[in-house]
Amino acid sequence: MQRMQLSGIHMMVIATACFTLNDTALKLAMAEIPPFQALFMRGIGVVVLGMVLLRPFGLRRAARMMLEPQVQARNFFELLAALGFVFGLAHAPIADLTALGQTSPLILLLGAVAFFDEKLRPAQMGLIVAAFMGALLVAQPGLSGFSPYSLLGLWAAVAVAARDLLGRRIRPEVPGLVIAVGAGAMEVMGAGIAGALTESWVVPSAGTLLLTLISSAFLMTAHWLIVRIYRVSHVTAVAPFLYAATVWALLSGWLVFGSVPNELALVGMLVIVTTGGALVAPEFWARRRSAPKGGLATRAIRLMSRGLRA
Repeated sequence: MQRMQLSGIHMMVIATACFTLNDTALKLAMAEIPPFQALFMRGIGVVVLGMVLLRPFGLRRAARMMLEPQVQARNFFELLAALGFVFGLAHAPIADLTALGQTSPLILLLGAVAFFDEKLRPAQMGLIVAAFMGALLVAQPGLSGFSPYSLLGLWAAVAVAARDLLGRRIRPEVPGLVIAVGAGAMEVMGAGIAGALTESWVVPSAGTLLLTLISSAFLMTAHWLIVRIYRVSHVTAVAPFLYAATVWALLSGWLVFGSVPNELALVGMLVIVTTGGALVAPEFWARRRSAPKGGLATRAIRLMSRGLRA
């Protein structure tokens, strides 16, 4: 059990990095094209890449699975989250949106306790609240005045939590890649309608096309990981590590967009990393106690002997 929880935590950190890389590429693309057009093109990229990867599985079989009610419900909330956040981004400070979006792990944990009878220790809850405070230090909302559109960050947070809770209801026979491609297809429809009603689209350059394709690849990988995570791990074990996205976003802003973090942001990042370490420590030491005894050489010999017997 400890091995599965640790694997889920590792995958969650990688998934949040993929989501951030997707957002970074999309933000660069939106320097030339409007937001909903960017979402539409990203969705097209997910569908095209997914169809190539799903050919061995069978495209008709995959399409039938995408139309299953549980898959549709999960991906509908993903669409709500994406549309809400992008529309909010056009009208409200990103810090306020991000800060309200950081309530998603808390909502997700409460949902897991309420609907899946998972257990949450008081110490865990305290560390999660500390991580939330760290995320607020990074985002630093309210410095430029509050906009009602910032509430779309809370909209996105609720939608993301609902997406992940509904994702646990999907039968295990449905591959994560099928779910990810279904999310891309729904994004194409939703962003296409929203863009037709609110935007004037432009012809993108080759560089922008490449950026949206990169964004598509990272988004598809992130969705595949998220589905897999909640199939092998408890929500209460992995959801707090959604806060890793705050650290990745800070690094992206610094390295890609030249947004140098101030002292408060660095303190917030340290708080998130420290609380993450404190949350993972019990699983790590439990795994160490249950691991086979012996030094590194002994464990290596055991692994080699298992490989020879296989």
